[in-house]
Amino acid sequence: MNNPLLVLIGTLVLSSIFGAQPAQAKSKLVHKLQMCSQQQNDAQRLSCYDTLAADYASKQHRTRSQAPISPPESFGLEHKKEQDQVISATVSEVSKSANGQRRFTLDNQQRWQQIGTHAFFAKKGDTVIIRRGSFNSFIMLKEGSNRSVKVRRVD
Repeated sequence: MNNPLLVLIGTLVLSSIFGAQPAQAKSKLVHKLQMCSQQQNDAQRLSCYDTLAADYASKQHRTRSQAPISPPESFGLEHKKEQDQVISATVSEVSKSANGQRRFTLDNQQRWQQIGTHAFFAKKGDTVIIRRGSFNSFIMLKEGSNRSVKVRRVD
């Protein structure tokens, strides 16, 4: 069990675990790990590593900053803001892409391409509503119609 490769792997694993310490503490830890790796007796070497791990677990360590925690009642709604959830515009041009999907140019100079396969017909001058769907998708509806189609922003 005195395989140098196993000792090296053990040292690397432990050093990566203890990697979130300040530089001065790291040098002490690396020195202690090297001392453990030089133990010839397997039981003593394991005991040395166990002692280092116990010492590390008992001390407080700096943690990386975490995202602010939102109140439970707003969990999952962080991305939903009342602004820019729905836009209404007039179609100023309808064209087809190279693969036959319709492209809609709106009066606000936005270009949207149909990605859904449902039949959806909007012509120049029609008012359309684009709303945000689930998983950051967008749905275009023709005003006065129940039909809708998934679209993506082209420009």
